[in-house]
Amino acid sequence: EECQNYVRVLIVTGKRVFTCGTNAFSPVCTSRQVGNISRVIEKINGVARCPYDPRHNSTAVITDRGELYAATVIDFSGRDPAIYRSLGSIPPLRTAQYNSKWLNEPNFVAAYDIGLFTYFFFRENAVEHDCGKTVYSRVARVCKNDFGGRFLLEDTWTTFMKARLNCSRSGEVPFYYNELQSTFLLQEQDLIYGVFTTNVNSIAASAVCAFNLSAITQAFNGPFRYQENPRSAWLPTLNPIPNFQCGILNDDSPNENLTERSLQDAQRLFLMNDVVQPVSVDPLVTQDSVRFSKMVVDIVQGKDTLYHVMYIGTERGTILKALSTANRSLRSCYLEEMHILPSGQQQPILSLQILHSNRSLFVGLNTGVLKVPLERCTMYRTEGTCLGAKDPYCGWDSKKKRCTTLEDSSNMSLWFQNITDCPVRNLTVNGGLGTWSAWQPCQHSDGDSTCLCRSRSCNNPAPRCGGRDCEGSRIEIANCSRPRYMRRPAASCRLGGGSIGFKVLQSFCFRLVSLPFERLLSGMRLAAGEKRCVSIHSPGMM
Repeated sequence: EECQNYVRVLIVTGKRVFTCGTNAFSPVCTSRQVGNISRVIEKINGVARCPYDPRHNSTAVITDRGELYAATVIDFSGRDPAIYRSLGSIPPLRTAQYNSKWLNEPNFVAAYDIGLFTYFFFRENAVEHDCGKTVYSRVARVCKNDFGGRFLLEDTWTTFMKARLNCSRSGEVPFYYNELQSTFLLQEQDLIYGVFTTNVNSIAASAVCAFNLSAITQAFNGPFRYQENPRSAWLPTLNPIPNFQCGILNDDSPNENLTERSLQDAQRLFLMNDVVQPVSVDPLVTQDSVRFSKMVVDIVQGKDTLYHVMYIGTERGTILKALSTANRSLRSCYLEEMHILPSGQQQPILSLQILHSNRSLFVGLNTGVLKVPLERCTMYRTEGTCLGAKDPYCGWDSKKKRCTTLEDSSNMSLWFQNITDCPVRNLTVNGGLGTWSAWQPCQHSDGDSTCLCRSRSCNNPAPRCGGRDCEGSRIEIANCSRPRYMRRPAASCRLGGGSIGFKVLQSFCFRLVSLPFERLLSGMRLAAGEKRCVSIHSPGMM
């Protein structure tokens, strides 16, 4: 199964799509047109840009100047991880090879092009932890105008630095979420959200922490941590350049100013002593017995303020919708948990992307891609449930007498929203019918007559906490036909998959279409997936 082409890099840059795939352990990269991705414009070697093995984590970003910064494993065995720059007009560079102090069995998560730096987020075995083996989450950065060293650190970064990210639950003995799984950058606010979990061999627990870019810069301006020799402890060391700046990007020969001493410092001083602290003492969201996998954040304009709405994917295939706000009373507010997979199925969410032009959330799974609307206001049928949901997307339109978005409201002064505390989780919710499925053929078990059938489920929303079941038809039947007008014994009529059936006592089916569905089911409820038969006597057929 690994001998397929797993796409590990997919970047839209201008009018081109840059992709890299494992290509059956022979990595290859291509450039394609945005409007015609089947046409390959250019094909290049994917080594050092994409892993050989699809099980190895990697990340990449392309800058405005066309340089590709990739964090991946370079060799077939996966023992040579590197942060590598290629393409563009400046020389390729990488992290020091086979030096575990630079990178120690890293799992790369994300890369961002911000200002004069390129930032990388990953988790790795902590070299500075001298008591057993543990994993720390890191942020690293390099200057985009780094040309490498001369004689010392040749073809190697001279501006590489890394710092630990702290996401922990406060207390006398803090509880640490050490393993970074996903990040999301809010560029306009210089804010980076991160999903953290416990170790896979530990008790399952997850958290979301947010970090200001200024806090990351502060850590990089602080002292280094350095180990003199393998037997000595890691100790703080003064930063020789405490307010380091990359310089101008169009400087063609910045390494001319590098002295032998500065190159020696760059070779040994790269681990920061200070830990990057999050915006709040405690995580924004925590959940026990669950492992988060991915997240995205949407900025939503509410009635009175802006809200950050987090969509957090889990390894069991659900999406948690939660609030992020400076208001302490709204901290760790879960709005809802969306079950996007059929009942009984579980698979991890691999990617989440928001497309604002479509007002949708796209969910990547092993088996395909799902599309989920960002705004689900129609599921709240009453003013109480609408306002009680505390959903920043939704408010009650007193003129239309329904739950709408701010954009769809008739008048902002008549649109009400009350997000002052978290929603009540055990609120009674009455069931609402979902959308109809596509029409599909269905037929009698005797095979003599065919119909078109469609169904819908009680899932918009599903009844909760003692709420009423859905009212209304869940199955519709149309365009029934039979070759002869003759009486037959009772037979069962089945939907395409044989999951829903009913008895008929006449040979002609099309008259059933004109009957209300309630008469078809004789007052009985028939849920999707439930097989039940009823007798139907159509007028004039007996």
